[in-house]
Amino acid sequence: MSSSSHVPLPDPPAQTPELVVIVPVYNEQDVIVSVLEEWKRELLRHTKNFLLLVIDDGSKDATPQRLAALNWPELRVHRHTNRGHGQSCLVGYQEAAKLGARHVFQIDSDGQCDPTGFGQLWDARGQQPALYGRRIRRDDGLSRRVVTFVLRWSLKLCLHTRLNDTNVPFRLYDARLAADAACRVPATFDLANIAVALLLEPRGFIELPIHFRDRLGGHPSVRWYGFARKALRLWRDLRELNQAEVEIAKPCVKPTTT
Repeated sequence: MSSSSHVPLPDPPAQTPELVVIVPVYNEQDVIVSVLEEWKRELLRHTKNFLLLVIDDGSKDATPQRLAALNWPELRVHRHTNRGHGQSCLVGYQEAAKLGARHVFQIDSDGQCDPTGFGQLWDARGQQPALYGRRIRRDDGLSRRVVTFVLRWSLKLCLHTRLNDTNVPFRLYDARLAADAACRVPATFDLANIAVALLLEPRGFIELPIHFRDRLGGHPSVRWYGFARKALRLWRDLRELNQAEVEIAKPCVKPTTT
């Protein structure tokens, strides 16, 4: 196996994908293959026309080599220097639109997203442009549940959002709208998925209950005691976002396929 940090992967299917699944990843060499394998099995139950788009956020371990070894035609890897999970998601949304996908679905790479919840979102596609899993059953500990609770009610009280889980890594979007929303989020915005959810809220959404598992391995990028700092940065970022005057209807990503 090559020791290069970037190993070329095979081209994806020539057919325009109906669904692109965005998987941001950073240093998940121990679990990334098993996560992709279980998601591939589940996706095949619902559609044959999908693409797994892994956004490698500058992994420094063997993650790139693990991905290259899969050699799947439905797998594509976009690699860039480290810019954080949220910004990697934004890249994924824009890349999905460039591919001409109709739908884009985002999950995490650590195994917490239970594939068995995908079917209910997929069956509801078309009812609203944004569909979210709501983490009703959680195995990832009390501290994480508390953080989600505080975030939920802070945003409800301060921004009057009707969303209950703005940062959930289990979301199905109309690909064009997601890409346009991603273009509105500043490059400095940390928890960018929250910004996308808030920007798309006026378009309509559905929340469906899901099971959220504990991590399959590794460690979270942010420990529980780091969420106060994250919260302060989030409010600063939201103020900057509110000052942006870019119409969401203005297209900013052109598909590369027809």
